[in-house]
Amino acid sequence: MTDQRPSGDTAAGFEAALQTLAEERERLGRVHERMAQGTTTTSKDRMLSVAVNARGEILKLTFHNARYRQMAPAELAALVTETIAAARAESLTQLTDVAGDEVLPGISFQDLAGGRVDLDRMVSSFLSASLDVLPPGAVSPADQARLRGDN
Repeated sequence: MTDQRPSGDTAAGFEAALQTLAEERERLGRVHERMAQGTTTTSKDRMLSVAVNARGEILKLTFHNARYRQMAPAELAALVTETIAAARAESLTQLTDVAGDEVLPGISFQDLAGGRVDLDRMVSSFLSASLDVLPPGAVSPADQARLRGDN
């Protein structure tokens, strides 16, 4: 009868993979908590506040005084547009602070959240990162090359 227990190297590799998984789950939990919160940004002149959710959708616009009534339409539009953009940018920055710079090797959280990531590149990065944490010999070299897109 043969011993079915993993070798020391394989067991250590699995332990490292499980530790990485636990760390990622914890990080994703923090991201999820942050996403449940909104972000409020106030204009430079303190006339307007904009609240957005984690996706940058506007939840609330608040004018803190009546000065907007004397503004030219273009000036008011610029104030609203700039404050919304600042709130969205602040929300994304706060999520990035929690999520970290890279969600996958070579793929930043800001690019992913902003829709600026090529799907093929993202899948390749994910597969490559997954293969890197597996114990040596868990996947054949030919399959590794195929999954990494090295063919």
